Amino acid sequence: MTMDAQRMHALACLYAQDKTEKRLEEALDAALPLCALIARRFSRRGGEYDDLFQTACLACVQALRGFDPEKGYKFTTYVTPTVTGAVRNHLRDRESLLRTPRALREQAARLSQAREAYYALRHEEPTPRQLAQDLGWTLETVLSALAAQRAGNLLSLNARDAEGLTLSDRLPALETGFESAEQREDLRRAMDTLNETEREMLRLRFTLRLSQRETARRMNRTQMQISRMEARVLAALRKEMNPEP
Repeated sequence: MTMDAQRMHALACLYAQDKTEKRLEEALDAALPLCALIARRFSRRGGEYDDLFQTACLACVQALRGFDPEKGYKFTTYVTPTVTGAVRNHLRDRESLLRTPRALREQAARLSQAREAYYALRHEEPTPRQLAQDLGWTLETVLSALAAQRAGNLLSLNARDAEGLTLSDRLPALETGFESAEQREDLRRAMDTLNETEREMLRLRFTLRLSQRETARRMNRTQMQISRMEARVLAALRKEMNPEP
């Protein structure tokens, strides 16, 4: 595959003017050499080339969808930071997950099972102390497993919910393309500002992929309350990620 920057830009411009699947496939096909180049470069750091190439291609599709030729950027200038950032994030997330001790990951899995069993029986979310009692663990062990579980949830922000949307879909600012890699980092930091109830709502909606109706039932709230909470939380995340100067 030979990279042709002019052809990439021309086909990206055509897709921007005529957003059909045919135009998208043509533009992506022209950009594949760039995706391969970036994937090969990062594969030297220990990642699987095929996984990195797929990540690069998905990021390229998002960049194509957000590309606006009228802003004056060459497509290669616009897409390269996006694809590079996506591949770098993929590697970092993989390394972060691998650094989590296996025993802690297994505890987090058992914790999820106990949590689901508790809710199925009592129709309310258990406290850490109640989970410790059901599992025969110390409270400290439960809190450590919850922390590992939260870390895993952050890696699942791209899971699709019952409406087929990801958290990134709910936050259009993430898809502006040129700054998307930096904005994904901002999202991770913004998540730390949420309280436990808000994080739980996002866990149910975007990690377990439940509908607003089912999330409301799990949290003993009305669907309207969940809808309002979701809108408020997403607005708060946007504000945290894009503070006014």
